[in-house]
Amino acid sequence: MLQSWHYRAPDDAANLLSPQLKAGMRVLDVGCGTGQLGQALCKHAEIALDGIDISSASLQQAKRRGIYGSLLQHDLQKAPLPVDVNIYDIAATVGVLTYIGDAETLLRDMCRTVRKGGVIAFTQRTDLWDERGFDQMIMEMEAESVWQREKVSEPMPYLPGNEEFADEIRAIHTLCRVT
Repeated sequence: MLQSWHYRAPDDAANLLSPQLKAGMRVLDVGCGTGQLGQALCKHAEIALDGIDISSASLQQAKRRGIYGSLLQHDLQKAPLPVDVNIYDIAATVGVLTYIGDAETLLRDMCRTVRKGGVIAFTQRTDLWDERGFDQMIMEMEAESVWQREKVSEPMPYLPGNEEFADEIRAIHTLCRVT
């Protein structure tokens, strides 16, 4: 289904992250689903990739890609993530925050898993960005020295092949550096 809608967010996110990616980096794909983001990231560098998702069926598909070192099943709305502190260089969540009631808690926990100087990458739909206060949340987390904003993209295509979304709903990609 996503393929017929020309779902671009994983490829766009990987392209935005590509300057950050170096061989051997540890990357956590939060809400990895079937592994689309992971596959896109692996085109840019040989990374050590782990994934976490609520769906066992999606995790099975991700496993078949053969790119993940470990895959964990976990409800992302339940903090903390079952992941150690400061072990990743990058944690990314793409196309997931739409379904998370408390995105700030998840993003803060992702920061816990990433070493100082590492990167957090996430997307949010344009129709939910203001409604859920993403600008304010980013600024508050900067003021608390949780992270430093590196990039907030212009709205990018999300599901251009979906009649309902097309040009109406786009995705904003954000990169922040853990401080």
